[in-house]
Amino acid sequence: TVRARRASPDPVADAWRRLLVGLGYDLRDAHLKDSPARVARFLSSWHTIVGTLPPRVTTFPNRAPRVDELVAVGNFRFYSVCAHHGLPFFGEAAVGYVPDEHLVGLSKFARVVDYFAHRFQVQERLTHQIASYLEERVAPHGVAVVLRGEHLCMSMRGVERPGHRTITSDLRGVLRKPEARAELLALLA
Repeated sequence: TVRARRASPDPVADAWRRLLVGLGYDLRDAHLKDSPARVARFLSSWHTIVGTLPPRVTTFPNRAPRVDELVAVGNFRFYSVCAHHGLPFFGEAAVGYVPDEHLVGLSKFARVVDYFAHRFQVQERLTHQIASYLEERVAPHGVAVVLRGEHLCMSMRGVERPGHRTITSDLRGVLRKPEARAELLALLA
């Protein structure tokens, strides 16, 4: 058996070290000896710490000329980790809204998606959380979130179907109407 190094003050690094030892790896291996600290740094910088505040959504007054049509930002990448299996899932996000009193700074959509994606998550809940947050903060006439993801828990294990796409959507307000829904999905296709 390999003697584990003295515990560091970082519980994430310690947990990764214990995982490696538990799987039978030799921590003296040059490729693994610094892995616990590297993994801890990555997870600490990437992961949304539970209890931190979501990003502020910058808005601007919707004045003349008033925007009353769909605004959509699509196909930007997101990365998350499956809460059930601890494996990554990733894909493309599209967010749309029909403004009321406020226009949203477009980069905020990506920040909101990242805030909710950078944690242990399931895609259905992630989609709902993004839509709920934007609806609450912006109060638009309608909001839509569509995520297309590939889950490594389905690609690498279980049914082993790489390249699949799981699609989730949450459409609210005027975007629930069939004609608006069709327009949105056509624009995002």
